[in-house]
Amino acid sequence: MISMLRVDDRLIHGQVAVVWSRYLGVNRIVVVNDEVVKNEMQIMSLKMAVPEGIKPFFVTVDKAISLLNNPKSQQLKIFVIVDKPLDALKIVQKVDGIPLVNLGNYGRVNGEKMNEKRQLGKNIFVKKDEEQILQDLLKAGVKINIQPVPTDQNLNLKDVL
Repeated sequence: MISMLRVDDRLIHGQVAVVWSRYLGVNRIVVVNDEVVKNEMQIMSLKMAVPEGIKPFFVTVDKAISLLNNPKSQQLKIFVIVDKPLDALKIVQKVDGIPLVNLGNYGRVNGEKMNEKRQLGKNIFVKKDEEQILQDLLKAGVKINIQPVPTDQNLNLKDVL
């Protein structure tokens, strides 16, 4: 069963690996990214951040949809991580039972001009087209929050868009 889908352009790091995975009590982390699966060096470095006892998977968006729709997934506690809202939307549109999309960190590391982005939360910066993707996520009927770590304020995306 999917515990949470997180949008975080850093993928696996301290907040994800230690804080969220423990808070959610997951036994699987599924990193969904069409580029990362082609980069063995990046996969190796991301694996080093995964806590003991949690099995990581690195898959494409299409493979993730298939994996998450597999009935065997219902027996696991899965934390899904994507690095962009568009991938989250693709998954939400094709996978049932996602209880929460969490916007954790997005929009500061891509080297894009910050003055062309709107800040939605402490660590969330989006361009106009990404705002539309977030609107589409809301229309899909999934709960979406902005919360870097569980102890931070939990903002509902509807309230800030």
